Amino acid sequence: MERTVVTGFHRPYLVANCLTSGLIAVSERGNETGRAPCIKVLEPGWNTIRILGFCSGMGPVLLNPWGICIDADGDVLVADWGKQHCIVLYSSVGVGQSIVSQGLSSPRGLAVLPDGHLVVSDSKVFMLSVTFKYQFLIKMGGLGLFDLCLIKLFY
Repeated sequence: MERTVVTGFHRPYLVANCLTSGLIAVSERGNETGRAPCIKVLEPGWNTIRILGFCSGMGPVLLNPWGICIDADGDVLVADWGKQHCIVLYSSVGVGQSIVSQGLSSPRGLAVLPDGHLVVSDSKVFMLSVTFKYQFLIKMGGLGLFDLCLIKLFY
């Protein structure tokens, strides 16, 4: 079995990929010595092309990224379990922005469905939230989960 080793990561944690573009996102966990968490985006040749979530000039600074996904346009979405429990969209062009900033207790994962809907898992309240198409969220300036369509799953 062939294997490729990609170096240059500090505590890599989560991985997401886009089947159409071949882009890969890898989250890095911060540490107690001050290294900030971030998301590195790699192109199909394994080279890092963007680093997200560590510089406020490029959008929200991540505190505890627990879920990541990439859409067909190369936009990276992150469920950040930091102080604000939010979903952040880092567009492939421009500055990142929070698109869901209210109503999340413990966002742990997310995915973009083929029709453009965003699915967020919220582990503390045993819930999956299926939103409007997230491009709509951006145009509306973001929404809280109370404004969204909810599907609850109980264990």
